Amino acid sequence: MSVSPSSEVHLSVTAGSPLAEVFLIDDQFALVARSLGDLDCEAPPGVYKVKAKLGDATVEQLVLLEGNQKLDVSRDLTIGSAVPIATPSLVAGSPMAERQVTAPQLGPLSVEGAQLFLMARSEAAADDPPAVPSTISVLDRARTTLGFLELGAGSPAGPPSMTIDVDAGPYLLRRRDRFGDVAEHCVHAVSGWQTQVFTLESAASPAALGGTRVSVLMARESFDPADPHLRLIEEARTALADKRKVASEALGVLVEEIDNPMLGLFAAHLMLIARDSTLLESERRRSGRLGTSAVTAPVQFDQRRFDRIVDRLSEVLGPDNPDVVALGTQRTGQSLEALPPLTAAPMLWRSWVLLIEATNTVPMLVPVSLWQQTVHALPLRPFFLWAPTEERNDLTRSWVRGIASGLGPVTDSASNVGPDLGSRPSSLRPPQSEATDDENRRRLSERFLIPRAVVDRLAEGEEV
Repeated sequence: MSVSPSSEVHLSVTAGSPLAEVFLIDDQFALVARSLGDLDCEAPPGVYKVKAKLGDATVEQLVLLEGNQKLDVSRDLTIGSAVPIATPSLVAGSPMAERQVTAPQLGPLSVEGAQLFLMARSEAAADDPPAVPSTISVLDRARTTLGFLELGAGSPAGPPSMTIDVDAGPYLLRRRDRFGDVAEHCVHAVSGWQTQVFTLESAASPAALGGTRVSVLMARESFDPADPHLRLIEEARTALADKRKVASEALGVLVEEIDNPMLGLFAAHLMLIARDSTLLESERRRSGRLGTSAVTAPVQFDQRRFDRIVDRLSEVLGPDNPDVVALGTQRTGQSLEALPPLTAAPMLWRSWVLLIEATNTVPMLVPVSLWQQTVHALPLRPFFLWAPTEERNDLTRSWVRGIASGLGPVTDSASNVGPDLGSRPSSLRPPQSEATDDENRRRLSERFLIPRAVVDRLAEGEEV
């Protein structure tokens, strides 16, 4: 079909996921259209760039629009995952499928029972031996080792794995990578569920922090690598790791239909990112810093749906689960004083950020002893990981002294609320005026992600 130069043509881009971001950019580098999921738009004939992003995967393609056109980029949007997700190219029963997709078996679970499953995979080449053996172990509250895996110790049928019957509650995962670096992470076993932890270690250099991918799933039945929900959960995980603005009506509907705890946790935090983004854009429009014709992220935040998701997570994971407590701080009408104090760390980094913010209202929500265990947080999103602190060292003491020295009078205009809260609208921050002692303590708590109870003790000259 021919078109006149002045008429617009239709472009349809298939992305294959409701969490994909698709952008249409003209030859002047101006953003013409954007969408979440598939893109359908009208544009004048010309040369454009289509850019699609899904989690950590990005694809760009030049297109010449002379007439209506369809473009499918879904096959190029493949996210990185530690979970052995089946792809259509893997024929069931083939040797390749058996090597690449090894399914953890879910043993019989009673209503009271809980299980942890671990699988450790590696992409390191055979001629690239590790400096030290990579390991992953499970520890209980008393730091007693319940299970231990060493990478490379598996059979030819698949990577090393283990299933452990446990009581419901929090457990520590301790991982040592091929370069000797150690990280800890809290996971939670839930009655009637199997919590599945997958790690995939790449052959990256020691400087490439985060070379080990971590994924956490939960299931009531045997792991199915062809389960279509797996890909969506992993797409939500990678979107949260990168703080993408991808929460839409479609995502909210899927979360309530699928009813998977990990998808619920990831999506709830993505919804909060969308909320804050919407508030920030509204503020920028009011101030004139954002034009009325600007093409903004088509995200949505439904407070009632968010409340329903948090309520469902509370039913499944328990009201005292740290990630549920964190999300509960954002629930309609929630009294922060009514929330239970934490006894373990949350799984997700953004849960920790919300909890720290809440401690400025309820200081004992996060005990000092919990912060002491997690003080050396690592930038491995979206999970909350830390380097273990078996004993205090000079670096820790020097850092704490630096925090204490910042408790003198300051003005709010000099404050910085830190990387994860830096995009929050100014209406959510204290007014620009001479900071009171309480405002100064709040500033330090949110900037350095330290529980308010720790800041208060430092302000009183006490050791922590």
